[in-house]
Amino acid sequence: MRKSLNDIYENIYRTFPDYPYVGVYIVNRPGLLIRDPELIKSVIQQNFSHFHNNDLLVDENVDPIFGKNPFVSRDELWKQRRAIHTRQFSSGKLKYMFNLVLQGGDRLTRYVMSEMKANPKFTTEANDLASKYTLYNVGACALGIDPMTFEDDNAEMRVMGRDVMETNFYSAIKQFLIFILPNLGNFLSISIVPPKVKQRLTRLINEQLKYREQHKIVRNDFFESIQEYKGERFGVEEMLVQVGGFFVDGFVTSSAAFSFILYELAVNLDIQQRLAEEIDEFLAKHKGEVPYEAFQSLSYLNGVFLVEVGTPIVVPIMALHYDEKYFPDPARFDPERHIGENKASITKGTFMPFGNKASITKGTFMPFGDGPRSCIGERFALLQGKMLLFKLLSQFEIRLNPKTKVPLTFNPQSIILVAEEGIWVDIHKRDK
Repeated sequence: MRKSLNDIYENIYRTFPDYPYVGVYIVNRPGLLIRDPELIKSVIQQNFSHFHNNDLLVDENVDPIFGKNPFVSRDELWKQRRAIHTRQFSSGKLKYMFNLVLQGGDRLTRYVMSEMKANPKFTTEANDLASKYTLYNVGACALGIDPMTFEDDNAEMRVMGRDVMETNFYSAIKQFLIFILPNLGNFLSISIVPPKVKQRLTRLINEQLKYREQHKIVRNDFFESIQEYKGERFGVEEMLVQVGGFFVDGFVTSSAAFSFILYELAVNLDIQQRLAEEIDEFLAKHKGEVPYEAFQSLSYLNGVFLVEVGTPIVVPIMALHYDEKYFPDPARFDPERHIGENKASITKGTFMPFGNKASITKGTFMPFGDGPRSCIGERFALLQGKMLLFKLLSQFEIRLNPKTKVPLTFNPQSIILVAEEGIWVDIHKRDK
């Protein structure tokens, strides 16, 4: 595959700049690619009842983890499953997970320091570093275990991460079948989450259940809360769906996003310096502690058409985010677009580096989606992303390694946005 779906949709988007929507064919099915922000709001929010299903058909028997995820669930099943998943990310649960993510940040900084013992410059691939961190958080928060992702590249969570994120010609064909020709993909028993990952997660869940029962351990954590819902005790299969969903959502997309943030900071050293200064002031004010409520206050860290039923609707989010009409100089990394009154003008999210100092048109900024089907784990993703930067920049400086090819090109074999040849950075100890 020479072009990713993002590239294809962005090309269509830019070819028809004056049209609110464009007719497209998704293989042999007619669909609509919508460009107009008001039309996008209408589909995602105001008329959600008519557009409430994703255009994905995943056989639960073939892929029980991804197939039962709210992202692909339909109709009433979506409502039920989203309700179960949503309660896992309540304010109370998130506050509990904050301490685990904080520990993950501490493990990250200790890992970087250990790598610097032999050489004061630690060179690493940003996605790989972010994967160690996010997989630690997933293991600690979802399973209550020490995943050992920083100490052992062959640790259970690391192996599963590589299995899910494998990118090659076969994985590209597999993703094409699942997302573009789902009926054929189901017929061929193709799954997003490999069966061996399901087996490993099932074993980890059983081991954790047995360990907690033997030692009479009771915790108010994610793992404890997924054992029952509305008085009904869940079996291992249902717990697998919850843990597997956390694994996919908390690791796959987050690692890729965090690697791009590290890239932007390595390129824009003035922004990195300002963020480091804010972190220094925060730590001085709180005597080295990181209180949950205070952490949220770090401002610079935080920036009518008749459609036939069943017609696929495409919202080209990346094309919108890079449209100069809505975001002047869209490729420029500028956290101030997400601070104070600028932040108030953004519909959803405060993390990705797109926006405008002037009022941002609603319906054009959707890093976590929008409407009732928006990302359930948005707050957790923001939490671990901010903690990653907080911990790294409190002690280290990040610079771009010459191995990184600029401008970045994206891997067309991956369904999510990842750099084709990696993002290599050099990490140095800060001079304070």
